Amino acid sequence: MAVTDVLQRLREDYGLEMAAIVGTDGLLVESAHDPGLDAESIAANAVSGLLMMEALGRELGGASARQAIVEFDEHIVLVTPIGQDTALVVVSTGTSNLGRLRLAVRRARGTLEREAATI
Repeated sequence: MAVTDVLQRLREDYGLEMAAIVGTDGLLVESAHDPGLDAESIAANAVSGLLMMEALGRELGGASARQAIVEFDEHIVLVTPIGQDTALVVVSTGTSNLGRLRLAVRRARGTLEREAATI
């Protein structure tokens, strides 16, 4: 299954506003998102936050960040590394079930890691 298909399926199955693969340089690689969102800006800022968490992990003894979750009043942003140079950024409404969202990302991660390696 292609990356775009996986992202679109995640978006549809879990009512996400955005599901995207982003390079650690902050550039959007692939995305499925609502037309009203500035996916490029969200992706760049989300990956910046993940890189900050990676630096914090190094200070805590070398642990790698597995996920970064930020909850806002009206949105939840989840960022998780996918391979060495990319990350998955997911944006949902603030009323989403966080446990269900984390499970969805965990289920899609293997497929996305395999497919992202070919991009």
